[in-house]
Amino acid sequence: MGAFLVRRGVRMAIILLLASIAVFYSLRFAPGDPSGAALSPLALEEARAAYRERLGLNRPIHEQYAVYLGNLARGDLGSSLVTGRPIAELLGFYGRNSLALGLAAFALSYLIGVPLGVLAAARRNSVVDQIATGVGIVGMGMPNFWLALLLIVLFSSHLRWLPSAGCCSPQHLILPALVLAAEGTAVTLRMVRASMLEQLGGDYVRTHRAKGLRERTVVGSRVFRNALIPVISLSGLRLGWLIGYALIVETIFAWPGIGYLLVDSILRRDYPVAQFFSLLLVAAVVVANFLADLAYGLVDPRIRYA
Repeated sequence: MGAFLVRRGVRMAIILLLASIAVFYSLRFAPGDPSGAALSPLALEEARAAYRERLGLNRPIHEQYAVYLGNLARGDLGSSLVTGRPIAELLGFYGRNSLALGLAAFALSYLIGVPLGVLAAARRNSVVDQIATGVGIVGMGMPNFWLALLLIVLFSSHLRWLPSAGCCSPQHLILPALVLAAEGTAVTLRMVRASMLEQLGGDYVRTHRAKGLRERTVVGSRVFRNALIPVISLSGLRLGWLIGYALIVETIFAWPGIGYLLVDSILRRDYPVAQFFSLLLVAAVVVANFLADLAYGLVDPRIRYA
């Protein structure tokens, strides 16, 4: 276990280093620079050159990266070039909103997807199974931006039950959470159903049934536990999908989260903000996959880490 943790720790550090290089150089090589957002369109070229000089943007790019990495290692996150607000302050506000939205969507996808998947597998080829399968296909096939527009038109424009944008009340959270959870619910449902059907065909299930155990006991305490292993594996990957979809969902609903801030900072070439939050999202995905690997051993004690 100790060797496993060391290897994964080294691997995560390498991934984060490579991600920081990719993000830093991608932003620097993209057209435009922070002077376009910070200064007036009528500003003289001399003023733009002085602004770049003050930020050190005229230095060789490898020197800029070395300074950035050194500041990051010291815990100096910097400030926004556009608003002047410290990045730590932005993290507190936007991070809190993204966490609320992400947890709501994550919880919804499992609270709906897991029971439906179990029910569909337990009643294979029934009407319930067909309905659940149809829900899964629709959920995976419908683009989330299209679903967002449909829900806005229905619940905000016509029925006027829920707000279409803003934050941070529970009413503002409902629509973006539903949209963000839609595909995750469908994927979870199909994964649970397939895993349950595979386990139900196992020899140990027939043995338990031959011993006279009730079907509820066999499915609930034996099959379901084993069927959770691929679902846990999926949860680590799903965080990456969730982050990608959150960029779109937060922008559509004007939800002030990290995705909304990241898109805005990239468009305005706010280098410190874009660099930090891009790296933060990569770190979140890496850590989530690591925790999913650790959770395998809790679900199935037969799994060992070499």
